[in-house]
Amino acid sequence: MDWSRVPVFLKVVDQGSFTLAAKSLGLPKSTVSRSVSALEKELGAQLLQRTTRALELTEAGRGFYERARSARAALDEAQAEALQASDETQGLVRLSVPPDVWPIAELLTRFSKLHPEVQLELVVTNRHVNLIEEGVDLALRAGRLDDSTLISRTVGPSDLALYASPDYLKRHPAPRTVEQLAEHEFVLFKGRQGRVRLRLKDAKGHEKEVTVHGRMSVDDLGWLRALVMRGQGIGLLPMAFSGVLPLQMVLPGWTMHTGGLHLVMPASKYVPARVRLLADFLFEQFKVRCESHRR
Repeated sequence: MDWSRVPVFLKVVDQGSFTLAAKSLGLPKSTVSRSVSALEKELGAQLLQRTTRALELTEAGRGFYERARSARAALDEAQAEALQASDETQGLVRLSVPPDVWPIAELLTRFSKLHPEVQLELVVTNRHVNLIEEGVDLALRAGRLDDSTLISRTVGPSDLALYASPDYLKRHPAPRTVEQLAEHEFVLFKGRQGRVRLRLKDAKGHEKEVTVHGRMSVDDLGWLRALVMRGQGIGLLPMAFSGVLPLQMVLPGWTMHTGGLHLVMPASKYVPARVRLLADFLFEQFKVRCESHRR
């Protein structure tokens, strides 16, 4: 079958007449008419019912038109993707990150040096943005993922570990057991009445609980980090991001599990190369950080 006749047939149906189709295609009306007739002959079926006033699709014509139109839409999409492919490593990537993931600035600076042709726009928020409605290409999320429509890659655990500043540990000898944590000053995360109950787990899966106390309580990990760095007390901070902090780990091996750390993006058959570049880069960087903490 001569596939070049199919677009002519679709144009005739879309325009509602041979005359308008010929004008749109820049062809003589006789050429358009002969093309449709030849298509009908090749298919062995009448596609159009011609009258002096209008054109109507036959039952066979209606079925062929719907399938051919879907195929044309798929080809148009494939063409658009192919045209974009030559330039898809350039352009804008919008990334949503929580404000507590402070080392992301270091990683994105490194990525920008490697790929200066990619523009980055950060949406910094604790809110889980609607990626499609808000035009966000990629998001970093911690904890349990509830939206099954997203494509996700787990980059590592989002476990919390105990940290303190060198100044604090000079003034207060480091605890050697979980129970001794109750004797120390803490910077609490969302504490109530100056206390928080911690459930810690070691590498063998053993769990212990302890109630810790502190004169300061915050609801933001960035503030908690700043206060811990200034010697205010011990604090729970994400393990994956502690390599850039001038802090010492307290009770190495004991952590609090809060779920995984994930890169998520909208489900789509086509992901621009610039988005894949950033996703792959962040995946590898977080993987390296997590492995360094396990050693």
